[in-house]
Amino acid sequence: MNRPRLLIIAIASAVLLPLVAHGHHSHASLDRNMPVTLTGTVSEYLWKVPHVYLIVDVAQTGGASVQYTIETLNPPSLSRLGWAVDTFKPGDSIVWHGSHDRDPNRPYTGLSWAQKENGPRMFASSSEMQAYLEQTGKNVVSGGKLPRQIVPAKEFPGGGYWTRMGPDGGRFSAYREPPMDWPLTEKGAKLVEDFHESQNPMNDCIYPGPPRAMLMPMAYHFRWEGNDRIVIDRDLWPESRVIYLNKDTPEAASNQRGLSFGRFEGDELVIETTGFVADRWGTRIGIDSSEGKHLLERYWLSDGGMRLNLEFTVTDPEYLTEPVTMSHQWGKVTDRPLLRAECSMESAWFYITAGYAEDEYEVPVKLSK
Repeated sequence: MNRPRLLIIAIASAVLLPLVAHGHHSHASLDRNMPVTLTGTVSEYLWKVPHVYLIVDVAQTGGASVQYTIETLNPPSLSRLGWAVDTFKPGDSIVWHGSHDRDPNRPYTGLSWAQKENGPRMFASSSEMQAYLEQTGKNVVSGGKLPRQIVPAKEFPGGGYWTRMGPDGGRFSAYREPPMDWPLTEKGAKLVEDFHESQNPMNDCIYPGPPRAMLMPMAYHFRWEGNDRIVIDRDLWPESRVIYLNKDTPEAASNQRGLSFGRFEGDELVIETTGFVADRWGTRIGIDSSEGKHLLERYWLSDGGMRLNLEFTVTDPEYLTEPVTMSHQWGKVTDRPLLRAECSMESAWFYITAGYAEDEYEVPVKLSK
Protein backbone atom coordinates (compact mmCIF):
# COMPACT_ATOMS: atom_id res chain seq x y z
CA MET A 1 0.00 0.00 0.00
CA ASN A 2 1.39 3.37 -1.00
CA ARG A 3 1.35 5.90 1.80
CA PRO A 4 2.02 9.65 1.54
CA ARG A 5 5.41 10.79 2.76
CA LEU A 6 4.56 12.51 5.99
CA LEU A 7 6.22 13.14 9.30
CA ILE A 8 5.91 9.84 11.14
CA ILE A 9 5.65 9.94 14.93
CA ALA A 10 6.19 6.36 16.12
CA ILE A 11 4.32 6.01 19.36
CA ALA A 12 6.01 2.69 19.93
CA SER A 13 9.22 4.57 20.65
CA ALA A 14 7.66 6.79 23.31
CA VAL A 15 8.95 6.52 26.85
CA LEU A 16 6.43 4.70 29.02
CA LEU A 17 5.52 5.76 32.50
CA PRO A 18 5.36 2.94 35.05
CA LEU A 19 2.21 2.23 36.99
CA VAL A 20 3.21 3.46 40.40
CA ALA A 21 1.62 2.78 43.71
CA HIS A 22 0.11 6.19 44.28
CA GLY A 23 -1.54 6.88 40.97
CA HIS A 24 -0.88 6.89 37.25
CA HIS A 25 0.35 10.47 37.55
CA SER A 26 2.82 10.76 40.39
CA HIS A 27 2.40 14.04 42.23
CA ALA A 28 5.44 15.92 43.44
CA SER A 29 3.54 16.45 46.69
CA LEU A 30 3.66 12.73 47.51
CA ASP A 31 6.84 11.61 49.24
CA ARG A 32 7.84 8.02 48.42
CA ASN A 33 10.24 8.15 51.36
CA MET A 34 7.34 8.84 53.72
CA PRO A 35 5.19 5.67 53.56
CA VAL A 36 2.38 5.40 56.11
CA THR A 37 -0.02 2.68 57.18
CA LEU A 38 -3.21 4.05 58.68
CA THR A 39 -6.58 2.76 59.89
CA GLY A 40 -9.86 4.56 59.60
CA THR A 41 -13.52 4.52 58.60
CA VAL A 42 -14.62 5.20 55.03
CA SER A 43 -16.69 8.36 54.75
CA GLU A 44 -16.94 8.39 50.93
CA TYR A 45 -15.86 6.10 48.12
CA LEU A 46 -15.88 8.17 44.96
CA TRP A 47 -15.87 5.93 41.87
CA LYS A 48 -15.49 8.89 39.55
CA VAL A 49 -13.75 10.08 36.41
CA PRO A 50 -10.94 11.00 36.08
CA HIS A 51 -9.77 9.54 39.42
CA VAL A 52 -11.17 7.40 42.21
CA TYR A 53 -10.82 8.72 45.75
CA LEU A 54 -11.39 7.39 49.24
CA ILE A 55 -12.28 9.81 52.02
CA VAL A 56 -11.44 8.22 55.37
CA ASP A 57 -11.92 9.43 58.96
CA VAL A 58 -8.92 8.56 61.16
CA ALA A 59 -9.43 8.67 64.92
CA GLN A 60 -6.95 10.72 66.94
CA THR A 61 -5.95 10.65 70.57
CA GLY A 62 -8.57 12.43 72.65
CA GLY A 63 -11.55 11.39 70.53
CA ALA A 64 -11.18 13.81 67.61
CA SER A 65 -10.73 12.59 64.04
CA VAL A 66 -8.89 13.75 60.93
CA GLN A 67 -10.35 13.24 57.46
CA TYR A 68 -7.80 11.81 55.01
CA THR A 69 -8.10 11.88 51.25
CA ILE A 70 -6.58 8.89 49.43
CA GLU A 71 -5.60 9.34 45.77
CA THR A 72 -5.87 6.20 43.62
CA LEU A 73 -6.10 5.52 39.85
CA ASN A 74 -8.79 5.88 37.22
CA PRO A 75 -11.67 3.34 37.16
CA PRO A 76 -10.32 1.25 34.22
CA SER A 77 -6.88 0.87 35.83
CA LEU A 78 -8.42 -0.14 39.15
CA SER A 79 -10.86 -2.53 37.51
CA ARG A 80 -7.94 -4.48 36.02
CA LEU A 81 -6.74 -4.95 39.59
CA GLY A 82 -10.08 -6.31 40.81
CA TRP A 83 -11.74 -3.10 42.02
CA ALA A 84 -15.38 -2.27 41.33
CA VAL A 85 -17.92 0.43 42.02
CA ASP A 86 -18.91 -1.35 45.26
CA THR A 87 -15.47 -2.41 46.55
CA PHE A 88 -15.79 -0.01 49.49
CA LYS A 89 -18.76 1.72 51.06
CA PRO A 90 -19.27 4.34 53.79
CA GLY A 91 -18.83 2.81 57.22
CA ASP A 92 -16.21 0.26 56.18
CA SER A 93 -13.27 -0.01 58.56
CA ILE A 94 -10.09 -0.15 56.48
CA VAL A 95 -6.34 -0.17 56.78
CA TRP A 96 -4.30 1.31 53.94
CA HIS A 97 -0.70 1.88 52.97
CA GLY A 98 0.64 4.65 50.75
CA SER A 99 2.98 7.61 50.33
CA HIS A 100 2.14 10.60 52.49
CA ASP A 101 2.03 14.17 51.29
CA ARG A 102 5.35 15.98 51.69
CA ASP A 103 3.59 18.25 54.14
CA PRO A 104 3.26 16.01 57.23
CA ASN A 105 0.35 18.15 58.43
CA ARG A 106 -1.70 17.64 55.27
CA PRO A 107 -4.04 14.60 55.50
CA TYR A 108 -3.47 13.35 51.97
CA THR A 109 -1.87 10.12 50.75
CA GLY A 110 -1.36 8.01 47.68
CA LEU A 111 -2.23 4.34 47.73
CA SER A 112 -0.27 1.09 47.53
CA TRP A 113 -3.07 -1.06 48.93
CA ALA A 114 -6.21 -0.89 51.03
CA GLN A 115 -8.00 -3.64 52.93
CA LYS A 116 -11.29 -3.64 54.76
CA GLU A 117 -11.98 -5.87 57.74
CA ASN A 118 -12.27 -9.51 56.63
CA GLY A 119 -11.84 -8.46 52.99
CA PRO A 120 -9.16 -9.03 50.33
CA ARG A 121 -6.21 -6.70 50.00
CA MET A 122 -6.92 -4.35 47.08
CA PHE A 123 -3.87 -2.99 45.27
CA ALA A 124 -3.29 0.11 43.17
CA SER A 125 -0.15 -1.30 41.58
CA SER A 126 0.13 -4.49 39.52
CA SER A 127 3.78 -5.00 40.51
CA GLU A 128 3.03 -4.71 44.22
CA MET A 129 0.06 -7.02 43.86
CA GLN A 130 2.20 -9.63 42.11
CA ALA A 131 4.92 -9.36 44.77
CA TYR A 132 2.32 -9.85 47.50
CA LEU A 133 0.81 -12.88 45.76
CA GLU A 134 4.24 -14.47 45.35
CA GLN A 135 5.14 -13.73 48.96
CA THR A 136 1.92 -15.15 50.37
CA GLY A 137 1.70 -18.07 47.93
CA LYS A 138 -1.70 -17.04 46.63
CA ASN A 139 -2.51 -17.65 42.97
CA VAL A 140 -5.54 -15.46 42.38
CA VAL A 141 -5.66 -11.82 41.38
CA SER A 142 -6.87 -9.05 43.66
CA GLY A 143 -10.52 -9.49 44.52
CA GLY A 144 -10.36 -13.25 44.00
CA LYS A 145 -11.15 -13.16 40.27
CA LEU A 146 -9.35 -15.39 37.79
CA PRO A 147 -8.54 -13.91 34.38
CA ARG A 148 -10.64 -15.17 31.46
CA GLN A 149 -9.22 -16.52 28.23
CA ILE A 150 -8.52 -14.02 25.45
CA VAL A 151 -10.03 -15.13 22.15
CA PRO A 152 -8.26 -13.90 18.96
CA ALA A 153 -10.32 -11.84 16.52
CA LYS A 154 -11.22 -13.70 13.32
CA GLU A 155 -12.16 -10.50 11.50
CA PHE A 156 -12.32 -6.78 12.08
CA PRO A 157 -14.57 -5.25 13.03
CA GLY A 158 -16.26 -8.26 14.52
CA GLY A 159 -16.93 -7.38 18.11
CA GLY A 160 -14.37 -7.95 20.81
CA TYR A 161 -12.51 -5.59 23.08
CA TRP A 162 -9.15 -3.89 22.58
CA THR A 163 -6.82 -1.75 24.64
CA ARG A 164 -3.73 0.21 23.73
CA MET A 165 -0.39 -1.53 24.13
CA GLY A 166 3.11 -0.28 24.88
CA PRO A 167 6.11 -1.05 22.64
CA ASP A 168 7.09 -4.04 24.80
CA GLY A 169 3.60 -5.54 24.59
CA GLY A 170 2.66 -4.28 28.05
CA ARG A 171 -0.03 -1.79 28.86
CA PHE A 172 0.37 1.75 27.67
CA SER A 173 0.54 4.62 30.15
CA ALA A 174 -1.17 7.87 29.24
CA TYR A 175 0.88 10.78 27.91
CA ARG A 176 1.65 13.50 30.43
CA GLU A 177 3.39 16.08 28.24
CA PRO A 178 2.65 17.59 24.81
CA PRO A 179 4.76 16.44 21.83
CA MET A 180 7.80 18.73 21.69
CA ASP A 181 8.98 17.55 18.26
CA TRP A 182 5.80 18.05 16.24
CA PRO A 183 5.77 20.55 13.32
CA LEU A 184 3.76 23.25 15.08
CA THR A 185 2.54 26.61 13.86
CA GLU A 186 3.25 29.66 15.97
CA LYS A 187 -0.14 29.18 17.63
CA GLY A 188 0.57 25.50 18.29
CA ALA A 189 4.02 26.26 19.69
CA LYS A 190 2.49 28.80 22.04
CA LEU A 191 0.18 26.10 23.42
CA VAL A 192 3.16 23.87 24.16
CA GLU A 193 5.07 26.74 25.74
CA ASP A 194 2.13 27.58 28.03
CA PHE A 195 1.19 23.96 28.77
CA HIS A 196 -0.05 23.09 32.23
CA GLU A 197 -1.95 20.02 33.39
CA SER A 198 -4.69 22.23 34.84
CA GLN A 199 -5.74 23.01 31.23
CA ASN A 200 -6.93 19.43 30.73
CA PRO A 201 -10.53 19.56 29.43
CA MET A 202 -11.40 16.62 31.65
CA ASN A 203 -11.08 19.03 34.58
CA ASP A 204 -14.31 20.50 33.24
CA CYS A 205 -15.70 17.05 32.36
CA ILE A 206 -15.27 17.79 28.64
CA TYR A 207 -14.40 14.69 26.61
CA PRO A 208 -12.05 15.45 23.68
CA GLY A 209 -12.72 14.11 20.19
CA PRO A 210 -10.47 11.95 18.02
CA PRO A 211 -7.65 11.30 17.61
CA ARG A 212 -6.96 11.96 21.30
CA ALA A 213 -10.17 10.17 22.24
CA MET A 214 -8.73 7.05 20.57
CA LEU A 215 -5.37 7.26 22.34
CA MET A 216 -6.44 6.47 25.88
CA PRO A 217 -5.24 3.39 27.82
CA MET A 218 -8.79 2.06 28.13
CA ALA A 219 -10.90 -0.70 26.57
CA TYR A 220 -12.54 -0.06 23.18
CA HIS A 221 -15.28 -2.07 21.52
CA PHE A 222 -16.13 -2.09 17.79
CA ARG A 223 -19.50 -3.41 16.64
CA TRP A 224 -21.68 -3.41 13.56
CA GLU A 225 -25.00 -1.60 13.67
CA GLY A 226 -26.95 -2.81 10.67
CA ASN A 227 -24.99 -3.03 7.44
CA ASP A 228 -24.12 0.62 6.99
CA ARG A 229 -22.38 1.76 10.15
CA ILE A 230 -19.78 0.75 12.72
CA VAL A 231 -20.12 1.90 16.31
CA ILE A 232 -17.14 2.42 18.63
CA ASP A 233 -17.68 2.39 22.39
CA ARG A 234 -15.07 2.96 25.08
CA ASP A 235 -14.68 2.78 28.82
CA LEU A 236 -16.11 5.92 30.44
CA TRP A 237 -17.37 7.41 27.16
CA PRO A 238 -20.77 9.06 27.67
CA GLU A 239 -21.59 8.68 23.94
CA SER A 240 -20.69 6.24 21.16
CA ARG A 241 -18.70 7.18 18.08
CA VAL A 242 -20.45 6.26 14.81
CA ILE A 243 -18.64 5.46 11.55
CA TYR A 244 -20.94 5.70 8.52
CA LEU A 245 -20.26 3.46 5.53
CA ASN A 246 -22.91 5.12 3.37
CA LYS A 247 -21.94 8.53 1.98
CA ASP A 248 -25.64 9.37 1.61
CA THR A 249 -26.01 9.54 5.39
CA PRO A 250 -27.46 12.95 6.30
CA GLU A 251 -24.82 15.27 7.69
CA ALA A 252 -24.91 15.78 11.43
CA ALA A 253 -24.17 19.03 13.22
CA SER A 254 -20.47 19.67 13.85
CA ASN A 255 -19.23 18.35 17.17
CA GLN A 256 -16.05 17.23 18.92
CA ARG A 257 -16.28 13.73 17.45
CA GLY A 258 -16.71 15.08 13.91
CA LEU A 259 -18.51 13.28 11.09
CA SER A 260 -16.81 9.99 10.20
CA PHE A 261 -17.15 7.99 6.98
CA GLY A 262 -15.52 4.58 6.59
CA ARG A 263 -14.59 2.23 3.77
CA PHE A 264 -12.68 -1.01 3.37
CA GLU A 265 -9.45 -1.25 1.38
CA GLY A 266 -8.70 -4.96 1.38
CA ASP A 267 -8.46 -6.00 5.03
CA GLU A 268 -8.06 -2.41 6.26
CA LEU A 269 -10.80 -0.24 7.71
CA VAL A 270 -10.16 3.34 6.57
CA ILE A 271 -11.97 6.21 8.28
CA GLU A 272 -12.00 9.87 7.24
CA THR A 273 -13.39 12.44 9.66
CA THR A 274 -14.18 16.13 9.20
CA GLY A 275 -16.88 18.40 10.60
CA PHE A 276 -15.09 19.08 13.87
CA VAL A 277 -15.58 21.97 16.24
CA ALA A 278 -12.68 23.69 18.00
CA ASP A 279 -11.54 21.21 20.64
CA ARG A 280 -9.18 21.76 23.56
CA TRP A 281 -6.48 19.06 23.47
CA GLY A 282 -8.43 17.36 20.68
CA THR A 283 -5.31 16.14 18.84
CA ARG A 284 -2.90 15.24 21.64
CA ILE A 285 -2.36 16.30 25.21
CA GLY A 286 -1.51 20.00 25.09
CA ILE A 287 -2.41 20.35 21.38
CA ASP A 288 -5.80 21.84 20.52
CA SER A 289 -7.60 21.22 17.25
CA SER A 290 -9.65 23.49 15.00
CA GLU A 291 -12.73 23.29 12.80
CA GLY A 292 -10.38 22.67 9.87
CA LYS A 293 -8.95 19.44 11.30
CA HIS A 294 -8.97 16.41 8.98
CA LEU A 295 -8.36 12.94 10.40
CA LEU A 296 -7.48 9.81 8.41
CA GLU A 297 -7.46 6.50 10.34
CA ARG A 298 -6.44 2.99 9.26
CA TYR A 299 -7.04 -0.22 11.23
CA TRP A 300 -5.87 -3.76 10.41
CA LEU A 301 -5.33 -7.02 12.29
CA SER A 302 -2.03 -8.84 12.87
CA ASP A 303 -0.47 -11.49 15.13
CA GLY A 304 -3.22 -14.01 14.44
CA GLY A 305 -5.98 -11.64 15.51
CA MET A 306 -4.35 -10.67 18.83
CA ARG A 307 -3.17 -7.21 17.70
CA LEU A 308 -4.98 -4.33 16.04
CA ASN A 309 -2.70 -1.89 14.21
CA LEU A 310 -3.69 1.76 14.03
CA GLU A 311 -2.39 4.64 11.96
CA PHE A 312 -3.74 8.17 12.41
CA THR A 313 -2.86 11.07 10.11
CA VAL A 314 -3.91 14.50 11.36
CA THR A 315 -4.03 17.63 9.23
CA ASP A 316 -4.81 20.91 10.98
CA PRO A 317 -3.29 24.07 9.43
CA GLU A 318 -4.18 26.15 12.47
CA TYR A 319 -1.86 24.18 14.75
CA LEU A 320 0.32 22.00 12.48
CA THR A 321 2.59 23.16 9.66
CA GLU A 322 2.32 19.72 8.02
CA PRO A 323 0.37 16.49 8.57
CA VAL A 324 1.43 14.25 11.43
CA THR A 325 1.05 10.47 11.42
CA MET A 326 0.90 8.41 14.63
CA SER A 327 1.28 4.63 14.60
CA HIS A 328 0.64 2.20 17.43
CA GLN A 329 -1.08 -1.05 18.40
CA TRP A 330 -3.96 -2.27 20.47
CA GLY A 331 -4.05 -5.69 22.07
CA LYS A 332 -7.04 -8.04 22.32
CA VAL A 333 -8.43 -8.29 25.86
CA THR A 334 -11.08 -10.41 27.53
CA ASP A 335 -14.70 -9.54 26.84
CA ARG A 336 -16.31 -7.62 29.67
CA PRO A 337 -18.89 -4.88 30.14
CA LEU A 338 -17.45 -1.45 29.45
CA LEU A 339 -16.91 0.61 32.56
CA ARG A 340 -19.20 3.50 33.36
CA ALA A 341 -18.48 6.22 35.90
CA GLU A 342 -19.76 9.73 36.36
CA CYS A 343 -17.29 12.50 35.62
CA SER A 344 -16.70 14.63 38.68
CA MET A 345 -15.21 18.12 38.62
CA GLU A 346 -14.56 17.59 42.31
CA SER A 347 -12.31 14.63 41.58
CA ALA A 348 -10.57 16.36 38.68
CA TRP A 349 -9.81 19.58 40.48
CA PHE A 350 -8.76 17.86 43.68
CA TYR A 351 -6.25 15.85 41.71
CA ILE A 352 -4.95 18.85 39.76
CA THR A 353 -4.45 20.97 42.87
CA ALA A 354 -2.92 18.18 44.97
CA GLY A 355 0.62 18.98 43.90
CA TYR A 356 0.50 22.76 44.20
CA ALA A 357 0.49 25.42 46.86
CA GLU A 358 -2.94 26.42 48.13
CA ASP A 359 -2.63 29.95 46.78
CA GLU A 360 -1.58 28.84 43.26
CA TYR A 361 -4.99 27.52 42.17
CA GLU A 362 -8.45 28.28 43.35
CA VAL A 363 -10.40 25.06 43.82
CA PRO A 364 -13.99 25.75 42.66
CA VAL A 365 -15.55 22.93 44.68
CA LYS A 366 -14.66 20.79 47.65
CA LEU A 367 -14.19 17.07 47.19
CA SER A 368 -15.86 15.87 50.35
CA LYS A 369 -19.24 16.98 51.59
